[in-house]
Amino acid sequence: MKIHFREQYGTKGEEILYVTPADQSNIVRVPLRGDKLVIQEKFLLFRVLQSVFLPKGYPDSVSEDYVAYQIWDTLQAFCSTICGTLCTHAILKGLGVGSDNVNAYSATVTWILKEGSGHVGRIIFAWWQGSQLDVDSKKWRLRADFLNDLAMGIEIYVLPKYPHFSTQILCCSTLLKAVVGVAGGATRAALTQHHAVRGNLADVASKDSSQETCVNLVASFVGLYLLTLIKSQAMLYTVFYIVVTLHLYANLKAVRAVCLRTFNESRYLIALEEFFRSSRMLTPDQVNKMERVTVGQTVSVSLNIRLGLSVKHLIDEYKSSSVIENIVSSFDPHERFIIAESKKHLGVYLHFDTRAQDVLKAYFFAVSYLQDRNQIKEKYWDIQGKWQEFLNLAQKEGWLVNHHLLLVDEYRLDWKV
Repeated sequence: MKIHFREQYGTKGEEILYVTPADQSNIVRVPLRGDKLVIQEKFLLFRVLQSVFLPKGYPDSVSEDYVAYQIWDTLQAFCSTICGTLCTHAILKGLGVGSDNVNAYSATVTWILKEGSGHVGRIIFAWWQGSQLDVDSKKWRLRADFLNDLAMGIEIYVLPKYPHFSTQILCCSTLLKAVVGVAGGATRAALTQHHAVRGNLADVASKDSSQETCVNLVASFVGLYLLTLIKSQAMLYTVFYIVVTLHLYANLKAVRAVCLRTFNESRYLIALEEFFRSSRMLTPDQVNKMERVTVGQTVSVSLNIRLGLSVKHLIDEYKSSSVIENIVSSFDPHERFIIAESKKHLGVYLHFDTRAQDVLKAYFFAVSYLQDRNQIKEKYWDIQGKWQEFLNLAQKEGWLVNHHLLLVDEYRLDWKV
């Protein structure tokens, strides 16, 4: 027997040999089942569902945390849709549907004002916090769902009690939902980009949308069924409370399941604290488990570090040209950043040629400076050596050091003229 080819679909698929038996001249296909049950061959339904709802090449085409995240994300979407169904019922009652005292025109005006406040809210929030959504995608994903639940809580608990203020109440809740729409959509895009390890962003996003659409469809019918069972306000409040609690818990678990390999300020400070203490580099999984996804940071610095500042801050603080020249001369001429302290913050001033890795290095030097304010001048090359050690260990542990999620302003300057 002569073996011509050995074939496998992905890393989890069935292995197949293409061979020519000793007594034949034609090539035949021989599946290598081994001791494992080949689910894909046994169950047609499994293969159909996988092709419909999972990205092509799964699991090799997505990150390792994809499954855990999607399980909890599916549960939270299910709960959110049920809450939405209960709220829709409350809103329609608040608008007077079924009442002879409310005409179509007044209900239309209320609805248009409600939607209009949402549109304005989206624009304002995107302008106000748009750059923060990439930096803290986990926190904003969780905040978005909390605000969504808060908005639905207002519609469930407050709207029925004050029907005469239905327009104001609905505008307020829709404003909160507008923030949810911007923050939730933007952070979902950031997380989808993380999961698409082969650059298959469109495929992962479309399959995620298919999963959520299917879940929402099922949850809508469950919500309608629950409405037929709810006979009192007390029962409605109880059901809503239980579903919202489950929704928030599922969201927290979904966000915690994500293991981002790019440094934002929170993850960077966690890694730096451990490195400065023990010269050990934490893995992305360890750092992500330690990162706070609610409020605050696991590790903080004694003085706020601001990246990409205008040199005007430096001149306003020191004024004297000799002092400023002394600050610049403290750094290697080949560096693409300089660091200077002021009363309110530690400023990092970046060169025109600064790249992503230079920003990470500048932040590393800034944290080193805050540990010992004499290090920049007296131990500059020691810090340089530590940075190279940190960089090598970070790459070895799987961190992406050619990208970052630090908040950087756009000012650039040249002090080498």
